[in-house]
Amino acid sequence: MNKKLLTLLLVVFIDLIGFGIVIPILPLLVTQIGGGTILVGAIIASFSLFQFLFGPILGRLSDKYGRRPVLILSSLLNSVSYFFIFFFPQLWVLFAARMLAGIGSSNISVAQAYIADSSKEHERTKAFGLMGSIFGLGFIVGPLLGGFVSYQFSISAAFIIPAVLSLINAVLIYFILPESNKSLQKHIKIEFFNVKIAREVMKPKNIAFLILLFMFVNFSLSLIIGVFSLLGHQKFGWDEGQNGLYFGLIGLSSFTTQMFLIRQLVKKISEVQMIKLGLVVFSISIVVMGLSPLQAFVILAGVTTPFAVSLMMINTQSLISLESKPEEQGMVLGITQSFGALGMVFGPLIGGTIGSVNLSLPFVLSGIMTLVILFFGRSYLTYIHDQRQSR
Repeated sequence: MNKKLLTLLLVVFIDLIGFGIVIPILPLLVTQIGGGTILVGAIIASFSLFQFLFGPILGRLSDKYGRRPVLILSSLLNSVSYFFIFFFPQLWVLFAARMLAGIGSSNISVAQAYIADSSKEHERTKAFGLMGSIFGLGFIVGPLLGGFVSYQFSISAAFIIPAVLSLINAVLIYFILPESNKSLQKHIKIEFFNVKIAREVMKPKNIAFLILLFMFVNFSLSLIIGVFSLLGHQKFGWDEGQNGLYFGLIGLSSFTTQMFLIRQLVKKISEVQMIKLGLVVFSISIVVMGLSPLQAFVILAGVTTPFAVSLMMINTQSLISLESKPEEQGMVLGITQSFGALGMVFGPLIGGTIGSVNLSLPFVLSGIMTLVILFFGRSYLTYIHDQRQSR
């Protein structure tokens, strides 16, 4: 593995520790300071809305000015957002801070474009899997740190950790991460989500389907993001520390899948076949997670669910990158992240609304949605598989 990729993975790891700290404890913080289940969904959705709006902007900025300056700016924005929550843990501040973090976290497509710049085509799926494994590793360390600090001090105190880490990230990028984009496009315009550009990107039906698949998978996943911590507390009496341990288990499964299993599976089955397997396993696991009265089955689902999510996400993004032109990686992956974020705008809103009636309902709906995706997407997945096999 080259030095540039190793450096980027370190940057992503630090960033994901912060993200892993926030996800399990944010719903608990919202309810602690007076918000309900619906408001939890709204705050999570505001984060995704700004990811949707700014994903293409950061992607295009990285095509025009380079990946490095965009990664530095986004890390600083993330740091400021976490400091806001630490110093002013109020509902309106949570909304504002998560919107700001949504802008900063739109840098995912930029990091992916960096990988595309720095890896050969036949290594792309492995490289994306390696980046995904760093996501999983961040989700091991982050929730454990967040759960421990929340339990020992307060939930808002845990936000100082990602605030400082994001600041460190900006410094690391500035001093040790070299620029990867060797073909800057100074002529391109920078704008919010552009329907015309999105339409152009999605003209090839293989790209269009993969981007829509990415959106609906994100929607299914985000239905349960805001309510899981609340369900664990309600059903099993889990506190911040126990929720942190559970999310750490999810991170461990995700890391193992993306660091080791995908690299072995890609030798035996295609990206498309892994996506199909992921859809089936996810639909079963997520329903078990929401309905089972037994902790043992919920813990088992905490292993199989991230395994399935990893198969779906990594292979979908890898196929999108492989099917795109090298000079358009930032734009295409930015559009992809925007559609993913769009799915994660509506998911928490719907999940929070139906979760206010029954916290298990978002899990059932998520499982049903995933089966619907598989049913209607089979022919497209077969088409993409056949096209790649014939090349």
